[in-house]
Amino acid sequence: MSLPMLSVSLTSKQAIAAKALANGLTIKEVAKLAGVSKRTVLRWKKIDAFQTELNQAKHLVATNSIEIIRESKESILRDYREEISSMIDLSLSLLKEVMKNPEETTRSRLKAAEIFGNWMGLKYMNEVNMAIELLEKRGFKVVVENLEHLGNETN
Repeated sequence: MSLPMLSVSLTSKQAIAAKALANGLTIKEVAKLAGVSKRTVLRWKKIDAFQTELNQAKHLVATNSIEIIRESKESILRDYREEISSMIDLSLSLLKEVMKNPEETTRSRLKAAEIFGNWMGLKYMNEVNMAIELLEKRGFKVVVENLEHLGNETN
């Protein structure tokens, strides 16, 4: 659910500035976009109505970013499900070959198992990390507290 933008007491330049700040632009970039000085933007940031608009815009950006991450995750799972399934089968076959081969050392067998385990989560975690980097570039702080559930979502 997105909150309505309340620009009634703001000028169009102020509304543009609030939305641009919420999207991570610098004061200098916002000033240029709105056609005002940096000092004007800094002054606007002290106005209650501007702060309200800015907070609502930040909320909307955060909500949209979360939706993008969710859709990206679903897309990745959908697009790669068949490929991942095929690779898992191949990896299991290769792992079994190495493990059953009496000429292979225990170290080789353990290394094959380790590589397989690392491979399982690599593609998904790479996409999650890219999404987190994008959010952080836009000025959001991303805190990941619990990753235990991630292993269960790909099964």
